[in-house]
Amino acid sequence: MDKKWYLVCTKPQREKKLAATLSKKKIENFCPLNRIEKTERSKMRISFEPLFSSYVFVFATETEMNTIRNIDCVINFVYWLGSPVMFKEDEIETIRSFTTQFSNISLSKTRVELTGRIEAVREYHRNNTIQSDTVAVIKDCYKLLLPSMGYTLIAEKERSTNDVFNYGFEGIKMGS
Repeated sequence: MDKKWYLVCTKPQREKKLAATLSKKKIENFCPLNRIEKTERSKMRISFEPLFSSYVFVFATETEMNTIRNIDCVINFVYWLGSPVMFKEDEIETIRSFTTQFSNISLSKTRVELTGRIEAVREYHRNNTIQSDTVAVIKDCYKLLLPSMGYTLIAEKERSTNDVFNYGFEGIKMGS
């Protein structure tokens, strides 16, 4: 049987639990996590939260889909026009790469286009080289368009030490 990537809708705040349960059952899954960096009381705190609330991607056969439906925290697969929504491997890998590279990602709803490709201007890869046509760089942020899900992922460009001087902080000396 042929495996495909599907999207499963979970009960609220059960994404990580479902991912762990699927992994125990040896069903490949992907729960994109958003690395949230917050400064509290002058200390950096990092937490990981599901990027898409109440959704987990699963790589499954039709037989495994029945097993997945019977897991307690699963509501159902996401359907479009009477059949489960399927995703291409490159879409999953692009989301995986984007969530690995960036933190504090926000979501913006867009129009759903199942025939649409992930698209934009540039792609930012793990080795920090710009390739392909998937991530747009617009006004100090990166945008990844996901037309099949109806979302745009937005991540702010991280400022390097050189960027500090470009934002009007030339007179501040470090360590003083």
